[in-house]
Amino acid sequence: MKNLVTAFFLFLFTGILLADGNYRFSVDLTKCVDDKLVIELLPPTINASEITYHFPKMVPGTYEIYDFGRFVSEFKAMDSQGTELVVEQTDKNSWKISNANQLSKISYKVEDTWDSGIKEKFVFEPGGSNFEDGKNFMLNTHCLFGYFDGMLKMPYTINVTHPQGFYGTCSLPDVVSKDNSDTYNVADYYSLQDAPMMYNVPDTTVLNVGGAQIIISLYSPNKITTSKFLANKIGDILHAQEAYLGGALPIKKYAYLIYLTSKVGGSGASGALEHSYSSMYFLPEMPEEQLAQTITDVSAHEFFHIVTPLNIHAEQIGNFDYSNPRMSKHLWLYEGTTEYAAGLVQVKYGKLSIDDYLRVIEDKMSGAAAYNDSLPFTVMSEECLTKYRDQYGNVYQKGALIGLCLDLKLRSLSDGKYGLQELMKDLSKTYGKDRSFNDDELFDQIVKLTYPEIGDFFKRHVAGSEPLPLTETLALAGIGFAPQPKTKEITLGGVSIGLNPATNHLIVVNTPNMDDFGRAMGYKEYDEIVRFNGKKLTLDNAQIVLTQYMQKVKEGDVLKVVVLRKETENSKPKKVKLRSKVFPVIPSRRSNLITLPDATQKQMETREAWLGKH
Repeated sequence: MKNLVTAFFLFLFTGILLADGNYRFSVDLTKCVDDKLVIELLPPTINASEITYHFPKMVPGTYEIYDFGRFVSEFKAMDSQGTELVVEQTDKNSWKISNANQLSKISYKVEDTWDSGIKEKFVFEPGGSNFEDGKNFMLNTHCLFGYFDGMLKMPYTINVTHPQGFYGTCSLPDVVSKDNSDTYNVADYYSLQDAPMMYNVPDTTVLNVGGAQIIISLYSPNKITTSKFLANKIGDILHAQEAYLGGALPIKKYAYLIYLTSKVGGSGASGALEHSYSSMYFLPEMPEEQLAQTITDVSAHEFFHIVTPLNIHAEQIGNFDYSNPRMSKHLWLYEGTTEYAAGLVQVKYGKLSIDDYLRVIEDKMSGAAAYNDSLPFTVMSEECLTKYRDQYGNVYQKGALIGLCLDLKLRSLSDGKYGLQELMKDLSKTYGKDRSFNDDELFDQIVKLTYPEIGDFFKRHVAGSEPLPLTETLALAGIGFAPQPKTKEITLGGVSIGLNPATNHLIVVNTPNMDDFGRAMGYKEYDEIVRFNGKKLTLDNAQIVLTQYMQKVKEGDVLKVVVLRKETENSKPKKVKLRSKVFPVIPSRRSNLITLPDATQKQMETREAWLGKH
């Protein structure tokens, strides 16, 4: 009784809102004017004199504060008679409405982010929106629809009117289509924000994998490929992931939303943004086979997000605060193990040889060398939006290596019977889609499921500042290091690359291991790389751009790089053009991982349990 009374008076004191019904949104894609759409909302019943309507400051998966309210204009709130209520915009993402108990309708305009006149902090295309009247609409729902204070968990109904002949692809299962109108019913804002949509003349192919319906939807303005061709290529890695996850997928429906472009986007980058049941791609047009391989490589990572954070996530994700986002300590889990699994699945199920996979590990080791290795990974994760933003890229390098060490240690301790695959299944059972873990309890929970030695590993190498024990861990599977190579090969110059978070440019962070080709190019420490062989280079597209270059380059080609360079510490940076004919060199530093010829029976058994039979 005491608790009930306390709750009652708390209700009266704080003015917690009573509401019935749901959010009822409508948007008409046939009425796009000046790259803007009109959004109308019939709100839930509000029994309060004042309420605030919000757009997200940030959304999960972006690890970037974008302030999506920047793209909203002409915000109006009206009563049932059409009389405008007093509205005050309190910050970039929030509108306070007076006399809210009389509120009957809200309307506003939203500008797309891809070619907006708003230049500050450009939104990476897969996280934004595109309105091409009569051609294509990429609708990340967090760009169009918002929420009221304290009302994130109320149902949403979204009605989309689209041009004749258009088709809307989305991962949402509850959709009613009639004539040129689609109506989506969604449980809450979390589910809505997690479900982007793409509208255009349809080019879709459906696959059935592991009990799930997989939709590949393509927009290719110059018809360089088809969804059917891409589906055939993507299907191979999907079936490998199906096997990796035990023969069934933890979802019923998944959507690939793929937009191809013949021009460089405003961010200068290309890639994808993951969601729990879909992923949105923004990629340059390229030959079919190359495009299919690029999507397969990216998809191998993005698709594994159906495991984490969908079924394994911290409270910061499960109850994401869109206005004041907090980061979890466990990016090694969300992005690191996902990146690790994306490579492991390919070698384990015959898509890569062991030697090719060892090159993948080498690349991760080389990439991690550009970051602060003494910074505890949990600390970096928690503060990756602010203090350690320049270290975020390490989640795809050292984060993946953390997954590798954890997997191999588990395999060795269990005589091959238990690894990261099994741990993820157990964590999914322990938590699941609707139950979040506490950041401070995750390591202890994993130890309960595994071995005390794993707790020591986390304490020293993930929450602590000790380097990862890669040499001893790889040795568990009979993997070691060969002598330094004496044969020549083509390199990128042997420099270590980091990120300048203020400019989002990649930066040369050190040059002690620069090779002869790097010296011929003329790299200097703190050079900010802005263009690489004519392409704008950013953190988001670096992996694709550099990988494509290394796949095609041959001796005698000319590499052209544009950098920003300061002559003195206080001088303004100037553009400097670097160039050299490409020639092979003896690499100044390389991990050179090999399978040891004298590996023991125990090591070979661990390797087979880890990488599969080869």
